[in-house]
Parts: sequence; structure tokens; C-alpha cells
Amino acid sequence: MKVAIVGAGASGLCALKCCLDEGLEPTCFERSRFIGGLWRFEKHPEEGRASIYRSVIINTSKEMMCFSNFPIPEDFPNYMIMEYFRMYAQHFDLLHHIRFRVRATRVQGERHSRAGAQGA
Repeated sequence: MKVAIVGAGASGLCALKCCLDEGLEPTCFERSRFIGGLWRFEKHPEEGRASIYRSVIINTSKEMMCFSNFPIPEDFPNYMIMEYFRMYAQHFDLLHHIRFRVRATRVQGERHSRAGAQGA
């Protein structure tokens, strides 16, 4: 089954990983050139895109912030969240499932008849 994921931020990366674990065919559509979503600082963000400020530091510990299936290395300082996202995406081979510079403006599901559905 094909799945569309909008955005390659923290939630999009997790959704992508979960879809792959379940044997689905995910494609993630990210309008920027990078992963990270709101956690990526951009001096001049695209119109309509939010950005953290350069000096932001996460307000929770790295142990509480990390994904349960990929702990943040012990030697990482708390503010290295973007590097952690890059490591996560590379470790689980997520990048080739992401289409960068593509803006999702509409999502439409395929219609299947009940008789054509698997397991019916």
C-alpha cells in the first residue's frame, strides 16, 4: 500500500520509519531542501514556513527527546537535535523516500471497491 507523508520533520521521519517497518510504500513530501521541519534554523525561511531562532536550545533532556528506537549518543550535548535527525534518517535509510522541494497542496486517497480490498 502506498502512503503519503507530508513533511520531513520529527513526526514525518517517525511516520516514514513506521511505514517502512510495516511493509508499506511511503513517500514523504518535504517543501524545503532539508529534513528537520521546525527544528531547522533558516535565517530567511521560505514564505509561510516557521523557523526556530539560531540560539534555541531544546527545553527537555536529550534522553526524553530521543526516539525510543534510536537513543541520542551520550556524548551529544542537548542542542544537537538537527545532527541527531540526520543520523536517524541515515541509520534507517529514510532519505531516499523523501521528495525534497515538493509542496503538498492536496492529498487524495485511491478508492477501492470492497470486493477488491485485500482480505474481503
